[in-house]
Amino acid sequence: MLRQTQSSIIFIQQLGRGLRKHESKEFVTIIDFIGNYKNNYMIPMALSGDKSQNKDKIRRYTKETSYIKGVSSINFEEIARKQIYQSINTNNLTSQKILRDAYLQLKNRLGRIPYLIDFIKNHSIDPIVIAGKHGNYYKWLLKMKEEIPVLNAFEESVLTMLSIELLNGKRKHELLLLKQLLDRDQVSQEEYIYLLKSERCQVDKRILQSVQRILDLSFFTKKDQEKYGGNAIVEQSQNGSYRFSTQVQERLMINPYFEKLFRDVMITGLARNKKYQPNTPFTRYEKYTRKDACKLLNWDNDESSTMYGYKAKHQTCPIFVTYHKGDEVESSVDYGDEFINQEVFKWYTRSKRTLASEEVKKIIRAEENGMAIHFFIKKDDDEGNDFYYLGEMLPDEKTISEDQMIDKNGKKIPVVHMNMLLDQPVEHGLYHYLMTSSN
Repeated sequence: MLRQTQSSIIFIQQLGRGLRKHESKEFVTIIDFIGNYKNNYMIPMALSGDKSQNKDKIRRYTKETSYIKGVSSINFEEIARKQIYQSINTNNLTSQKILRDAYLQLKNRLGRIPYLIDFIKNHSIDPIVIAGKHGNYYKWLLKMKEEIPVLNAFEESVLTMLSIELLNGKRKHELLLLKQLLDRDQVSQEEYIYLLKSERCQVDKRILQSVQRILDLSFFTKKDQEKYGGNAIVEQSQNGSYRFSTQVQERLMINPYFEKLFRDVMITGLARNKKYQPNTPFTRYEKYTRKDACKLLNWDNDESSTMYGYKAKHQTCPIFVTYHKGDEVESSVDYGDEFINQEVFKWYTRSKRTLASEEVKKIIRAEENGMAIHFFIKKDDDEGNDFYYLGEMLPDEKTISEDQMIDKNGKKIPVVHMNMLLDQPVEHGLYHYLMTSSN
């Protein structure tokens, strides 16, 4: 490779010349003389054809080997893989120019203003990239200076809530109810339960309560409630039936464009949901935030701001671990969390905890008390707020031990550590990705 390019198409064309078959040729060696490491995140993007601008997808392509069609496989050497990860972390894949170019390309192909679902159907930008950057698609269209009908402040707030909280498709329960209410004045609880069961969704009293708390906004912090319009989206009557709140119903009837964008989020969220298992709160190896955990474990409120590394509540205990911590982390929180192997993880509690601490006793007795411990992990803080879900785990009683750490003032403080046994071994590629330092 002697020709520098910023185009994944041209890169593939150059690579393709070496891949031309001939009976005298058994293999091809590609030597890249460009050294354009700043943008080498483009290599897995080019080989996969992925245009989502979703960093996590690109990381997965780099550690997997069989994402291209046919019998071919791709293997990056360890040094190349580390350089690509570093490039992914340091580059802004959602810059205004990148998103604008992708949007205009799709618009020109369709001959009209695209909706969110069009990005999925045409394998373009992941819609949650736009929602995460701009709050909702309406704001993005205004940014593109499109001539579109106007939304008022309340309509825009509702759209923001739907885009930030439901568009990711991590749970389809709310999406199914809202989509049904767009076509009907009300839905009885019996009809809703039947719909959930027909879609193979988990359904019980706790889940139904959780769905209602999401849609009446009571799950969220006051700050988020204000951002989302301050009023319930869906109300539930005394007989259990669901209907849109009066204000939402009025705006849907008055403004067809609001109804169009509302429906677009529902359809797109359901399309994104296809990669998630419907009959379990979490899908192994997908990524979740602390806020997602509160929601999907059916907690009454968003307690993500006080969850820190873990929290035992409602017979559940999500544990979040950042595997490679930054140099600036204080010694009192720089625990020795580490994989022993693909089935065992050595885990530390918070500091100033002993074997007599109530939260520690809850975790130690998790199996006998029927408490589910869910394990989430990310490689480092460059991955943002999302953690891979690795499944459930339980403590190995023989390894539970109280120890001491030294804080920044040189004072000894207690801490408990134990080996956690995962319900399934970690997938080989992800395991080695997590183990490898980004530095």
